[in-house]
Amino acid sequence: MSDRSDSPPPALDPNTLALLTQFIGEKTAQQQRFDALTEAAAAEDAPTKYPSVDEYRATFAEDWQLSQFWYTTPFAERFAQLLHGLCDENTSIAFLCCPTAWVAFQHLKPLDNAKLLEVDGRFGVLAPRNYIRYDMEEPLAIPEHLTNSVDIAVVDPPFLNEYTNEHIVTTLRKIMRPNAKLIVLTSTSVESILQRLYDTPPLGPLRRTKVEVLHGQLRNDFGCWANWEGSEELKC
Repeated sequence: MSDRSDSPPPALDPNTLALLTQFIGEKTAQQQRFDALTEAAAAEDAPTKYPSVDEYRATFAEDWQLSQFWYTTPFAERFAQLLHGLCDENTSIAFLCCPTAWVAFQHLKPLDNAKLLEVDGRFGVLAPRNYIRYDMEEPLAIPEHLTNSVDIAVVDPPFLNEYTNEHIVTTLRKIMRPNAKLIVLTSTSVESILQRLYDTPPLGPLRRTKVEVLHGQLRNDFGCWANWEGSEELKC
């Protein structure tokens, strides 16, 4: 038998190698941007500065295990304008599991009472006072000051199933005021679940709006529902 010990190791296809190199480069740059953001946020008396949606998308990688899929920049910016049209400077608005919408909203015009409830702790570096760690497995583990305090809740349930929405509903019933507005962005595949779980005040009944939800890497049919009379005409 011939000695093959000196045979060269198998080489990657050039196209595959190029894609791998590009991926590693993007991840490295992304981490560097996040590290710089963390360092700046840790500085004494550092002002809160919300990034643009493009900067946010370039800094925060989607975690598919958490069912994270960021909205496109144009949609997030239009949606932020729509939400600001529903708010004044005293409005208490909570974003549950939709960091892209929160970042776009705060970048356009930050409100003191705009909170992000999200399990991913990375977003705490953007605004520690406005970030609240939220684990759907503990839907009532919410700071007491949020109880019956929210005027507008914006929700994008991270997993498309009944279990997730049951937990979201539990949280919403704790934090929403009796006459609060609710906006839900999710897949049309769970519309029957929405109609069943978000059926009574203050959550529902829900109405399908004209808002067309757009993600960067998802092609599923998504929709937007809201809970007040006339919200059927909402669009952005």
